Amino acid sequence: VVTSDPSVYVEVALYGTADDDFKLLLVSEHDDIVNELKVVTKFVERTTGLESEVRLINGGLWKKQENFRASHPYSPDDYDKTSPLEQWKSQHPLGLQIITQMETKYPLSKDVLTKSLRRASKQFRLVKIEEYDDLGDGCVLMATWTEGSVFVLWDGRGHVDINLFAYEGLDEEESEAFNLRFRGDTSLRVVLYDEHPRGFGRVVNYKHDSDR
Repeated sequence: VVTSDPSVYVEVALYGTADDDFKLLLVSEHDDIVNELKVVTKFVERTTGLESEVRLINGGLWKKQENFRASHPYSPDDYDKTSPLEQWKSQHPLGLQIITQMETKYPLSKDVLTKSLRRASKQFRLVKIEEYDDLGDGCVLMATWTEGSVFVLWDGRGHVDINLFAYEGLDEEESEAFNLRFRGDTSLRVVLYDEHPRGFGRVVNYKHDSDR
């Protein structure tokens, strides 16, 4: 049983033909387990002809130090804030990008997705939609307007990626409304949602968080 650091439990899958598949289970107390694991897996591959894949590395808990007292407690004022403040002041957030992935088990088509994009884009003015379906399965739909754009990528099966960007007027509530209208009467469901502030100067904060 792996209980405390530096004990480590490792699972390595070894496979070649269908009859050769099996797992190599290791327990070690070596401080440099990753480099040692590289040596072991390369040796096994060379001597058996099988391929290896590290599936799991679980380490033990750090050992608790009873009644621990730091020799010198540090507060935020003890750290140099020069670099973080320079990064904060260098930011110029310009807009918001939202990435959404949707999936369904039921059939989709370019016409269905184009209709969904037109319906969802009604909140934006003077939207121009272009379609590209001459390469591979599925299609790419692009909607643009003066303040932003939407790219919809369909893999020809049940997966859809939506890349939404806008300079103004886009927040979490608006993006949720867009996704809701896009899904419409389809059976699409959201499997991933991620948003990022965009601009220049090492932007990590949203526009509404900045004084600029």
